[in-house]
Formats: sequence, C-alpha cells, structure tokens
Amino acid sequence: MEKSKKKSTKELRLGFHMMPIVYNEKLKQAENLKNNWKSKEALNILNNFDVNKDLTTLERFQFYILKSSILFDLFFSKEAMNYAELAYKESKEIKSDYEIISSLVLKSKIFGGMVEPNKSLNVINEAEEILARNNQKSSKEFKLKKGYVLYHKGTCYFSLGDLKRCLSYLGEASKLAKEINDKKLIMYTTKWLAFTYDVKGESDPAMEYKKQYLALAVELNDKQEIIGVHNSLGVTYTNKDEFERAIEHLEKGLSLCYEINSWKTFVVSASLFEAYVKSNSLEKAQQCHDRMGLLVKQGTSKFNKIIYRLQEAALLKNSPHKGSYSKAEKIFKEVADKETTFVEFKFEALVNLCDLYLTRLKETSNLKEIDKLQPYIDEIRFIAGKEGVYPLLVEINSLQAKIRLVTFEFKEAQELLAQALNVADMHGLKLLAKRVENEQAELSKNFLKWEKLRTSGGKISERMDLARVDDQIQILLQKRNYLKGITSS
Repeated sequence: MEKSKKKSTKELRLGFHMMPIVYNEKLKQAENLKNNWKSKEALNILNNFDVNKDLTTLERFQFYILKSSILFDLFFSKEAMNYAELAYKESKEIKSDYEIISSLVLKSKIFGGMVEPNKSLNVINEAEEILARNNQKSSKEFKLKKGYVLYHKGTCYFSLGDLKRCLSYLGEASKLAKEINDKKLIMYTTKWLAFTYDVKGESDPAMEYKKQYLALAVELNDKQEIIGVHNSLGVTYTNKDEFERAIEHLEKGLSLCYEINSWKTFVVSASLFEAYVKSNSLEKAQQCHDRMGLLVKQGTSKFNKIIYRLQEAALLKNSPHKGSYSKAEKIFKEVADKETTFVEFKFEALVNLCDLYLTRLKETSNLKEIDKLQPYIDEIRFIAGKEGVYPLLVEINSLQAKIRLVTFEFKEAQELLAQALNVADMHGLKLLAKRVENEQAELSKNFLKWEKLRTSGGKISERMDLARVDDQIQILLQKRNYLKGITSS
C-alpha cells in the first residue's frame, strides 16, 4: 500500500518544501491552515500526532517537513532544523531524489535564517549534485526543483556578499520559472532581484522588480508577500523622502497584517515609525511606538525588544529637550555593545552613534568628537568585511575620507576614496563606483577651496559642509538593507 502511495503522488509533487498532502486528512488540514497564515493552529494539530503509530514513511516525511517549515515561520529555527533533519532521514528511506532535495532546500533555508550562509550553501550544493545525476531533465518537476535550488543558491551568495553570483543564479532561476510558468517561483526570484538591486544601489531596476513583485503577490493572493512588498516600497519611498507615498504603502501593509494576524505586524510598524520620524511627525511616531510596545509585551519575537529600544533612542535623538541626546547615546551604546546574531541592530546603533558625534562636532567644533566616533567607524568596517557586505565597505570608506578632509588630511582622504573605488570595481557595484569617481573629481575640483580653508583656519561647520559629511551619514542611516540578518519581506 505504502509503495503505491509513493508512486501515485509523483505527478502531484509540484510544491516547494512541501508537496501537497494527498492522503492523511489531519496533515492536509494542518497544511491548509499554514497556507492560510494560521501557523500556530497548524502546529497544534501536528503536536497531537504519534508519528510512529499514526503515519506511513511517506506521511512521516510530510509531517516532519511541514512541522519544520511551520516552526521556522514561527522563528523557532533550532527546532525547525531538528525536524528538517528528520525529514531528510525519512527522504532517504523513501529513496526519492525529489524528497531528498526538498528536505535539503528546507535545511538550506533554515541555515540562511540562522545567518550561517556557508552551511546554507554547502547544503544547497548537495541538492544541486543530486539534481545533476537525475535523468529527467526535460520534465516540469525537474525544472521546478532546479529552479528552487538555483534560487536558494542565489540567496546564499547574497548572504556571502557576492552580488554578481547572486544575480546570476537568481537570473537562471527566474528563466526556468518563466519557462514552466510557475508563478510562485517567479514571485520569489523577482522579490530577491529587487532586494539585491536595492543593496547594489541601483534604484531603477530595484523599483521595477518591486512593482512586478507586488503584481505577482496580488495575483497569487499571497497576503504575507503583499505585506512584504508594501513594506519594501514604503522603506524605498521613505529613503527618497516621498513620505506620503511611503506611509500609504505601509498603512496598506499594516492593515493586511491585522487582517491575517501576521508576524510581520511589528516589522511594518517599525517601517511606519521610521517614516514618521524622518518626516518629522514625531507625535505620530510616538503613537506608533506605543502600539509596538504592546507587541513587545506579548513576546512575539525576541528581537522586537531591541528594535523597540532603538526606536526609543531615535525619538530621544530627535527630541528638543535638554539631555535627550545623552539618553539616546546611552541606548545606542547599549545596543552596539550587545552580542547578537543579527548584526543589523548593532550596525544601526553604530551609525547613529557616528551621527550623534558628527552633529556635536558641527555644533561645538570640538575635534575630540572625531576621536569618539573613530572606534565606531572601525567596528562598522570590521562588520562589513566579516560579513562580506561590500556596498557598506564602500560607504564607510567614503565617510572616513570626508572626515579626513575636515582635518585637512588630503592624502589620507584620497587613499580612502581609492580603496572605496577598488572595492566597488571588484564587486561589480557600478553605480557606487561612479559615485566614488565623482567624489574623487569633486575633491580635485575643490582643492583650492580646501587650501584656502586650511590657511585661514576655516570653521569646522564650513569644512563639514564642503566635504558633504551630512549627506554621507544620511546615506548610511538610510541603508537598512545592507545587512541580511533581518529582512523586511
């Protein structure tokens, strides 16, 4: 009986991590709940199974892979990996390449979520090797599996900072998805193409892909993805200072969050908070912050508390009250010193500390403020190098070059810009490379102005304006997508 089940499900195995449940009604019910964004209810059903007593080998595989994906959705990554390993073991018992590949793809995704890109890549390479030995290369099922393997390989290279390879694999996956007209895979590849071009600083293709991503998510009625793209567009428009459009997208996303009780409620609320802060709507930002405080108390995610603290610091930083800057500095230092798997939080705190000290430098002309911010610049550079986030490495070299100009260290500034250009060229960051070249040309063009300021002892504020330090720190403050610990969609 079990053998006949394996054979008859072959043509139905068109899903991603999870082929459609065909026989077991309770498993089907759990899968339907998961697909309708009710992961906790689905998990409750699965928790009542006796897997050895109630299920066949094939059903145990389906059970383990479904439970793993649900636990991953609920941020229980270690538990999710345990069940993914059990799914892998059962797939070996079934002796089906496609089930083995499904379990490997899921393991790769979980490793990615745990910010272990090398392990993620090793696992997806194993899946690719199994596919290479398969002799059904013209079948739709083979192309679908290969498409997902290529797609995940692309996301691995994104996490490793190799954006050129990332785009290459995403492009191959997208081509295969369109060939077999699998809308879900087309949507996923489009989403990550948008994200990758964002990080490369190429806003036009990024925006075009985001529009396609939204259309696909709406067509598939995938509400979690619709929320994600509204959030992504909201962040983009916030960074472009188009606050009305940003808030419109974020409010649409938040409305959907409440409708399906999405785990993204806090993420979208955080983006809305940022839009309010940057548009100087501090009263609305405070109201948004207060609502998010209720989510923090519910314990929806262990990271929400850190985000909430960073928001508190942002409100203090923008407050006119005396002493608020010092309170903000204290919180940013607390987060910067905190050991966390997700360096996104540390990065945000470090950049804000740099901004605080540069603001004080401009206001007080006290060069000791540069000594205070230098360790934070060094730490950002270390993070960028360790994580392989090359756009960030370019930007932080550019910032330090501008600070060197403020202290009339022209040779050092030129060397830092040369380093920034070299990194941009090596990693195919064409728009960033062009901007650095423009900065080099601007430095040469303004050399006489700098000499005049140096000989006359020009004010610090004048030097900072000529070096355009404020513009560079704003670029760093806007780049929420540099690091990959937390994704907005």
